[in-house]
Amino acid sequence: MEIIENETEYIVEGTVQCSSCSGTGLYKGMAERGRSAVICSRCNGTGDIKIKNVYKKFFDREKRKDVERVYQTACGYGITHEDVTNDEGKTIKFSQAGVAYEDWVKGAIPLGIEDLHCPYMHTNQRLQSTDVNALYKNRCKDALEWGSITKCRLFGNKDTCWKIYKGE
Repeated sequence: MEIIENETEYIVEGTVQCSSCSGTGLYKGMAERGRSAVICSRCNGTGDIKIKNVYKKFFDREKRKDVERVYQTACGYGITHEDVTNDEGKTIKFSQAGVAYEDWVKGAIPLGIEDLHCPYMHTNQRLQSTDVNALYKNRCKDALEWGSITKCRLFGNKDTCWKIYKGE
């Protein structure tokens, strides 16, 4: 294995064992029955493959010109930087959630999209391991059901969950 470094990149080159055939040159999958095998199509039967990976050196975080707001998570929903009124007449105040891009660059933490998410969603389910104000212990743990967070028995009352999360 060789690692080459230049001013802007690290290049890793070498010959490695083929992971498809474990270096045997022969592939045996679900179609190859009994004591049969086929020549590995990844390495053409050699048992090895040549790799070359190029990595850009990191100097500083790159700037984005196409982002105005940053959020902790979308959690499966479509999100945007502007307020949106849905078909039921409910307004999702995206402009009051998250954080302005420039503030995020300076270290600001995004606020939750309270009109859309519950705190459990906002934290990417980290409340299980890092509970805040005992919200997970006292509400989420027993109310969450298998399959989807939105099936939580308390999801319709997420305003109360947000109050507990924020310590109000």
